Amino acid sequence: MNASRWLCLVSACIALRAQAADLTLPIYIEDNHAGSFHWLAQRLDLEEPHTLILFDAHSDASGIFDSDLIRERIRRVASIVDRQAVLDAWRRDGTIQCFDWIEPLMPAPFANVIWVPGERLPSNEKKLREREAREFLDGHLEAAPRATGSFRERYRVSDFEALRRTWRDGPPLVVSIDLDSFAGLPTERQQAAFDRIWRWTVERRNLRAVTISISRPFLKDDAEAHRLLELALRAALSLPTASVQFEPHAIIANDRSELAKRLRASSREVPAYDVTQAPETLRSLLLAQRNRLLVRHQPERFKQILDGWVAEAPHYALGLKDREPSTDGVWRIQESESATLELMAEPWYAEAGQVEWIVLTPTYPSCNLVAMNAEFLGFAADAPPRPRWTETLLRSAGPSLDLASLRPFFDRSTGLGSVRVKARVRTGATIRETEEIEIRRGKGTGFQSAVLESFGLPYLLGGGELRIEADTGPETRQGADCANFVIAALRRTGHRIPWSDPKGLRARLDLLGTKVRIGQARIDEAMIESGVIIHLGTHVAAVIEDRPPLGVLDANDLIAHQLEGKPELISLGQLLRTRTREDFDLYRAPAARDTATVLFGGDVMLARSVGDSIRAGDNPLAEIAGVLTGADLAMANLECVISDAGAPKADARYIFRAPPEAAAALRQAGFAAVSLANNHTLDFGPRALADTQAHLTAAGVTPLGAGSTSDEAAAARKFRLPNGAKVAVLAIDAVSSPGPDATTGFIASATFRQPFAEAISQARSDSAAVFCLVHWGDENSRRTTTEQREFARWLIDHGVDAVIGSHPHCVQPVDSYHGCLIFYSLGNLVFDGGPTLPDWNAGNLVELSVSLRGVEPSYRIIPVQLDERGHPAVAAQPGRELTIKESRP
Repeated sequence: MNASRWLCLVSACIALRAQAADLTLPIYIEDNHAGSFHWLAQRLDLEEPHTLILFDAHSDASGIFDSDLIRERIRRVASIVDRQAVLDAWRRDGTIQCFDWIEPLMPAPFANVIWVPGERLPSNEKKLREREAREFLDGHLEAAPRATGSFRERYRVSDFEALRRTWRDGPPLVVSIDLDSFAGLPTERQQAAFDRIWRWTVERRNLRAVTISISRPFLKDDAEAHRLLELALRAALSLPTASVQFEPHAIIANDRSELAKRLRASSREVPAYDVTQAPETLRSLLLAQRNRLLVRHQPERFKQILDGWVAEAPHYALGLKDREPSTDGVWRIQESESATLELMAEPWYAEAGQVEWIVLTPTYPSCNLVAMNAEFLGFAADAPPRPRWTETLLRSAGPSLDLASLRPFFDRSTGLGSVRVKARVRTGATIRETEEIEIRRGKGTGFQSAVLESFGLPYLLGGGELRIEADTGPETRQGADCANFVIAALRRTGHRIPWSDPKGLRARLDLLGTKVRIGQARIDEAMIESGVIIHLGTHVAAVIEDRPPLGVLDANDLIAHQLEGKPELISLGQLLRTRTREDFDLYRAPAARDTATVLFGGDVMLARSVGDSIRAGDNPLAEIAGVLTGADLAMANLECVISDAGAPKADARYIFRAPPEAAAALRQAGFAAVSLANNHTLDFGPRALADTQAHLTAAGVTPLGAGSTSDEAAAARKFRLPNGAKVAVLAIDAVSSPGPDATTGFIASATFRQPFAEAISQARSDSAAVFCLVHWGDENSRRTTTEQREFARWLIDHGVDAVIGSHPHCVQPVDSYHGCLIFYSLGNLVFDGGPTLPDWNAGNLVELSVSLRGVEPSYRIIPVQLDERGHPAVAAQPGRELTIKESRP
């Protein structure tokens, strides 16, 4: 890249738009083209001028007698609910038909219509069709004049080749595709013709909506309808930023088309699309993508159809053998590790037949998500406006696939980055398709690995504005622009930095030096691991590797950045040669300031032999009391009752009752709070629970996750730290569902989540940090469960800053999600009964730092070892503060 080209990049990384359009592309699919009217009339701004491009074998240009009444009625509504009621009534009556749905939407929102009836048409034929369409459009003007007059000049005809040559992106655009455009073509030509139109369509700027009509009556047979629908669905679902509404059961009453009249005159039924007769390939697609399809007309009926198909054949899913995904659903692996992709069947004993492995790769190396026309931004102006994925079929077959087979699909220069894979399984007459999974390969630890795992993804100018469900920006995993490429890695390592541009990112980092030149700055591995960022004004890059001479930032050192394409790894010297200046500003990830510490422990069980020690005057926590009291706030999960009251739970294999003195032992050791939200708090019923709360409160230990009502149990408890920061703590049991017993005895249960959503929201309003202690997972398993990962996402999406788990009785991975830390299980802290079990007798304390701005990304793990009595001691001296590392089993 030369210096003049670099100057063009000023517009690439500045603030993009004061008001950016919604980056989600809505797509609507229904059998009858009149459904496009009903959907667009509810979705579009009815007063904003749009251009409609109609790909259709028919002009759909018939006018409606006195259509001003329709224009007025869809505008004269009290709310969108009122408008929907009007539209539903018209659907039931057949007020709008497949041949006249366009005219009532003119002159607004459709200011202009371009009908494209074919790929190539002679000039005289285009003129003839245009004249006929205009006559249809104005056919009722004499008898029922429109308030807005003739629409003749607003409707024109073009063939596809001419449209492609002459089109210039401009006003808001709606594209409507009738699948009868491809009727009668050989299968291969149908796909090629559809693909050409689809690619052109989705590359249009300012495309506001797409509608697709199946038009079964105008197709050859059901097989053609299924085939064309599958083409359309696969194309729509290849766009990760599309929202796809599919209505297989929506009906327009009283079909008055000429074809319908002829069929009825010959005593034949008018064909309608029937999804229940879908062939196996289409069934497999609908099943695999059911979570992405929105169905509003008779959704339960559609669900029943899908559930029926599920029962006909095994269900398949993909994963890496003997591994588990991270909280965000990504399967992460280090470059040095080998792995095998495995097809998992349900039921487990089902045998897969022929397996096709499919890799999904970005169609475009870069996209401009925010330019509404080609002249809006100087940089990436020619890039497509939205990402898309292309499928590649691998030659390999069989129920497993060595990850090495995917090496060509990772970043070619590094072998790292992101790859998406799915499989199609043919067993007998059935075909089933898996959901895709994403695999990321990183190298190193911390920030370094988080940067490298994003290689291979496209450059998305404006990517910080993306939103797909709960994910935003590059955490949608579609790609990033220059600043957000770096921010994504910082968030992966626990920094709560919002998506931004280089200017905004600068304000979030710690300055190491301005106008730095090669060889002037000192660096080391610890700095690189936590994050060193080179700031070039309109562009940023991350330092990845210190190459000889070591200890100084020089021209040989490797940096990673993303600009005008997929991420690349180059030397600092190469990067600076593209600049007109030889200096740069140097930053590092923000360090914690004015912090207080909050310490968390795992399962604390003070019954059985541990209780005997307490009665004898010993404190089982004595050996770690110095660590606990050294924190500003310490808490853990209390896996027993502290009470002599109550009757034991019937049919319980293990019940734990600690002596009343245990409460004082907890406080003496340094605990300020303990969670009672677990499966043992009601071992002796509600009376013992109330007694436990009373003993703890009297000893100065705050009970968490229990109360006399469910709302009280769900409520957060507030603590003030020495630095002035207020923290809120919730505790939740996700193992059992205790519910109320008699008139008291409520445990905070994950079965009912709404109280927690409200409690988190309230805590968020006046607290610097919100913590949640969760009792969850499988006992004696180092692997997290799907339910744990889902609940962790739910908690963080609702405002929790860090999640701390217990119950598995062994240490589970550490992870992060949306910049928030997750400690899935800290293992046992005090627990007898397993003197020879290594996992049982090893646990962790974790110390988090909290400033007035919230939870800091640095944390300290303090390993503990339990002796033969189940009493803990520090297993090793606390090491340096660590930034989060990749979670691996």
